[in-house]
Amino acid sequence: MKRTVLDSDGLEGLPPKMRAAVLLAMGRPTEEVGSVVGVSGRTVRRWRERPEVRADIRRVRGKLLSGAVASVRAGGVR
Repeated sequence: MKRTVLDSDGLEGLPPKMRAAVLLAMGRPTEEVGSVVGVSGRTVRRWRERPEVRADIRRVRGKLLSGAVASVRAGGVR
């Protein structure tokens, strides 16, 4: 399996579905997510349709947005 920069972003300890939810929330394509997580893109698409995974994606997106807003407020983005 090809390694990407995403493999070293602290996601290794998470369960595969949660890793997929984080990567999907970041806007990564399903085939790439599957490759990083170790499943097929088809499996990722099936997971993405599950209510609990959709909820995880929404929660992660909210946290990413909150972090970005906090960074802007703190002057971290120019």
